[in-house]
Amino acid sequence: MRNIFLSYSTKDSDAATKIVEGLKAAGHKVWFAPNKILGGENYAENIEEGIEQCELFVLLASKHSIGNKLLKVAASEEVSNEIQLAKKHGLKQIPLKLDDSIVSGAAGGNNYHFIRKQWIDVIVSLESGDFAPIVEQIIATADNIETKSLDMQYIEKAEIDLIIGDFEQSVRALGEYSFLDKYVPRVEFIRLISNLLRKGIKNLNISEADEFTSEFQRLRNTHMASSAAYMLAILKLYCYQPKGFKNDIEDFATLKNSVKSCKPIDVKYRFVADKLLPADSQFAVEWLI
Repeated sequence: MRNIFLSYSTKDSDAATKIVEGLKAAGHKVWFAPNKILGGENYAENIEEGIEQCELFVLLASKHSIGNKLLKVAASEEVSNEIQLAKKHGLKQIPLKLDDSIVSGAAGGNNYHFIRKQWIDVIVSLESGDFAPIVEQIIATADNIETKSLDMQYIEKAEIDLIIGDFEQSVRALGEYSFLDKYVPRVEFIRLISNLLRKGIKNLNISEADEFTSEFQRLRNTHMASSAAYMLAILKLYCYQPKGFKNDIEDFATLKNSVKSCKPIDVKYRFVADKLLPADSQFAVEWLI
């Protein structure tokens, strides 16, 4: 059984209803706007909640939904927004062809987005009422799709920039996008370590060191706890102590023990953080043993 979000133009409601019935008859759960949004409810909030609950985004692709360049028909603004939300949340997307718009050229950015997608023709099934083959094809197609959310694509790009030493680009890339809440701690950690590497730990004044410390302390209450503790230990040993700055950071052993039950710091973050350490430092080894 799959949780499926059906995106369509209200002008294709009859076709949408038939497809929903076919999907439900096959045992799948379908998020279908007319059944889910009551009068007076916030449309945008409900749509995003619906997309968050689903794993598969099925689009009824027609001139009404994705537009048609040849016919000079504009795409539905609501459908375009739903497509972007599906991309943001990393849903697998499958277009169902209701007319030739997806072939002859969708309007706006939809043409670029769908030209590489494997679409399924449902015209015959709509006429015959037999949706079993279509449902099977939808699921089979979904099984062969690998996808990542836009959030993860931006994060991984920033991580690559971080690893190769392009710290400014890493920070810049993260600042160009609004991330889902679950990714924010990871994004904040990447931003912090990029800025710290860019400034250089030896060049920090007390105010800057305290600001970094405050931010890493805050991240200890998130899934980035191990990474944050690692960075606090580095700040204490290689910034505060050599410069004689006063601080409230726990000692190395306490920080290390505080995250024993947490997921260990990611290897790539440890690799980057270790660039802050002296060449002969045993810090990383002592942290791991």
